[in-house]
Amino acid sequence: MLESLKNLPLSLDQIPAAAQKPLNPEAPKPIKMMAAKGALPITPDALLLVWYQLSFDPDPDIAAAIKETINNFDPDLIVELAAKDFPESVLDWLSKTSNDPRVYEKIALNNKTHDATLMDLAAVAPREIVEIISNNHVRVLRSPEIIEKIYANPASRMATIDKLLALAKEHNVEIPGLKVVQEAHNEPVKNDVPGLSDEEFEAVMTESVQAAACEKQEGLENLRVQSLEEQEASESTEQKQHRQTRSQIIERMNAPQRMRLALLGTREDRNILIRDSRRVVYMSVIQSPKMSLGEVTSIATSKSMPDEVVGYIASRRDWVRYYPIVVALVNNPKCPLADSVGFLKQLRPNDLKALQKSKSVPAQLTRQAQMLFRQKSIKG
Repeated sequence: MLESLKNLPLSLDQIPAAAQKPLNPEAPKPIKMMAAKGALPITPDALLLVWYQLSFDPDPDIAAAIKETINNFDPDLIVELAAKDFPESVLDWLSKTSNDPRVYEKIALNNKTHDATLMDLAAVAPREIVEIISNNHVRVLRSPEIIEKIYANPASRMATIDKLLALAKEHNVEIPGLKVVQEAHNEPVKNDVPGLSDEEFEAVMTESVQAAACEKQEGLENLRVQSLEEQEASESTEQKQHRQTRSQIIERMNAPQRMRLALLGTREDRNILIRDSRRVVYMSVIQSPKMSLGEVTSIATSKSMPDEVVGYIASRRDWVRYYPIVVALVNNPKCPLADSVGFLKQLRPNDLKALQKSKSVPAQLTRQAQMLFRQKSIKG
């Protein structure tokens, strides 16, 4: 699996001797600051290496000065440096330090750039740079994690994503984090709506991604066994109106757009999309990395959820470690019986007592709950 580079300082023999003075551990801060500001008489190539090396200096003033210099120095010179044959770690650092799209372009086109750098750049780059990265078929096929990042970037065009998914299919390349998306692409939804334009969808995605970044995860102490329907019943008039407006926007999206919103959007988006009639959409919701424990609890409690969604929750070991989710699952008739029976041992006596009186779960489960309740009562 491709991971971000863990950049380390260069060895001094990679840096010209004439440029090593500010890199001496005993060098005074004024000398280091002069180097950070590009004020020393050394070549531009050596200067970039010095900046990279000094970026590891423990003094935050040095690192701040370097970042400011990179983004305020002669911009044409920095762009020219980004196209040169520097160590992979230097180019990676430059891609994360500069805010100039022209620098991103040169780094994206530089053969010396590591695939991991392109992966990280693909996640945040503007549309024009994403297009350049996506056109490098050798790299995206070699490192399909790049496609994942392009998919997650709200600036990426759906047409670009469709092209990359078709490329992956043609070459039998699996994209680890987009299995459901690949399945849907290989078997398109019939009679689908045209969907939003690229411009409309980008605006919706940008808004959703920004809103999602501000959402707070529910703490375990706030987890309650409450269904989506119960949550919506307690919404204010304003909240209901907002959800209705959002539903109308989503209704105009085609299946691929809904799937992408399911993976990257807000909790409200997911609450709407989990009710979609299409498997590819609701499975994209439940597999979204943004799903919180509170959302999982609400979905597991809702008896209107598709069997496959409830079964998926029951199969996630990281989710069924949490008691409210287990309680929700055993009380949901759509939870696979084998899983529900297995969860019974985790239940507290009061929840076992309530379950044995339930008329919505299989009779076999209530009998098991009665037997286990008696055993625990005797031991108690």
